[in-house]
Amino acid sequence: MANESQKDFNAMLHDSKDMPKFQTVTDPKTIRKYGGSRMYFAPPIAYDGVMKRIPHGKVITVGSIREYFARKNGADFTEPITAGIFVSIAAWASWQRPEQDTPYWRTLKANGELNPKYPGGVEAQKAKLEAEGHTILTKGRSNLRYYVRNYEKALFSLDGSKPSEGGVIDGTP
Repeated sequence: MANESQKDFNAMLHDSKDMPKFQTVTDPKTIRKYGGSRMYFAPPIAYDGVMKRIPHGKVITVGSIREYFARKNGADFTEPITAGIFVSIAAWASWQRPEQDTPYWRTLKANGELNPKYPGGVEAQKAKLEAEGHTILTKGRSNLRYYVRNYEKALFSLDGSKPSEGGVIDGTP
């Protein structure tokens, strides 16, 4: 996002954009990729609500949130582009409020990667996660990327099921 200081993210957070809604996808490639044709769109405030549930010392990925919304609403998948945008809106809205009550830094990208689009970038998210006991790894030489080490062990389950973002031993691709 650009010009964050000039935007009212709390207004954006409460603009439902006619969501929630469903859409039927007909593109065969998309259907194969996501395992079905019924796509769900969650409103921005729903992402904020989920992000508020993540306790100290735990993390979640945007993908896990999307899977949760799909399961909860009988969809095959939740639309990925708006999910990323709405998670960022929730982060910036929290940052703009006098009292920060959404622990957005606990919401990671795929494979436990930190999100450079959050307020303060990866350095601020890194500091907050380290303060909660997480170890942050860097990967790359010129284009550094940051990951929570062993993030799978700290994944929070929204509905009591086992989080599905595992499979990588140290939390990096």
